[in-house]
Amino acid sequence: MTYAEAESTLPDVREDRFLPSAFLRDVAASARPRRLTFPDGHRGWLVGDYATTRMVLADRRFIIGVSRQPRGTPGKLDAFHEALGSLGAGAITSNDPPDHTRLRRAVGDRFAPVSIQKRTDSIEGVVRDQLATLESAGRPADLLTVFARPIPSRVICDMLGVPQNDQDQFIRPTDLMLGRSSTPEEVKRAFAEFSEYVRGVVAAKRAHPGDDLLSDLVRGGDLSTDEICGLALDLFVTGHETTAGLITLGTMVLLEDRSRWDRLRQEPALMDTAIEELLRYITVVEIGFSRTAVEDVEIAGVTIAAGETVAVALHAANHDPAHFDAPETVRLDRPDGSHLALGHGIHRCLGQHLAKLELRIALAGLMEQLPTLRLAVPSSEVPLESTDVGVYRANALPVTW
Repeated sequence: MTYAEAESTLPDVREDRFLPSAFLRDVAASARPRRLTFPDGHRGWLVGDYATTRMVLADRRFIIGVSRQPRGTPGKLDAFHEALGSLGAGAITSNDPPDHTRLRRAVGDRFAPVSIQKRTDSIEGVVRDQLATLESAGRPADLLTVFARPIPSRVICDMLGVPQNDQDQFIRPTDLMLGRSSTPEEVKRAFAEFSEYVRGVVAAKRAHPGDDLLSDLVRGGDLSTDEICGLALDLFVTGHETTAGLITLGTMVLLEDRSRWDRLRQEPALMDTAIEELLRYITVVEIGFSRTAVEDVEIAGVTIAAGETVAVALHAANHDPAHFDAPETVRLDRPDGSHLALGHGIHRCLGQHLAKLELRIALAGLMEQLPTLRLAVPSSEVPLESTDVGVYRANALPVTW
């Protein structure tokens, strides 16, 4: 049996909390696709070295197609798409060109760097509010629930023009999608209810448009109601969980080695490169949306046949020593910011500039307001997990000061 023919399943644990498993490091070192068995029994492929992963993400011979769940309880993604029904037409993350191009163009201006920069003051206000809430929560406090999660949730609510009290509408179904104990039936029911909520929001915007992204889409007339609702749902879901994870895990990485926290406080000019390094090192989205080959593609002597699925291990690629020097080391001044944590190619994260700005303002606020912030438990006791759908997160981050 050849290397590529050996059957493998994707491990669901990291090593030393932030480093890829030995299996993923082996896949990256081989620089060749590895046969992978998905939880639903489907046989496909896995790539994990930087060069091949980057190529697959950008190569138009690979499409999103029907994304497959790489590990965990089979059927959650199917349940999600079934619950969306016709709203799936508006989901940027699961559509290919030409629909993807049209959807992305419809909201692109709102997520362009110049537009995101204009939100600085409002995000700073949100961070100040959550810092006050964190301080009033008493010590120790859970940074995730009191600080990290509310920030992106409030920001996306503001952008879309919905009440901040509606955060639970999209937090709960996302938690069910990510949680290991939930079932496909629970996921389907939660997203069906959320879809109805989104339909109601869009209907309200048609009746009473305001100065927000959803009202712009309604006024624009370029998208159908289903597309607007699906796009709104996509933005709700993708606009909070990964950024909350970045704030939580980024703070943890800085605090578990005090020299990192102190250096960044003393050298704030490093913030931009530090953020890129945290994105690379943590890689919250461990496994990107799987791709489907539309024709036979040969990679390093291995033929991926048309119609076969390829999972991309972003975490392994971001720790590939063939591309990054000493990838297991956090270097706040690392000059190479060419990581794949936000994807690559036409599906590169739409909200990348917003996520970076939120992370930057959140970390700067913590350092200024709570310079003595520290973990309230040993870092080895922080509850971390690789979720069913390939997202890495902390379930809590106890801190004190």
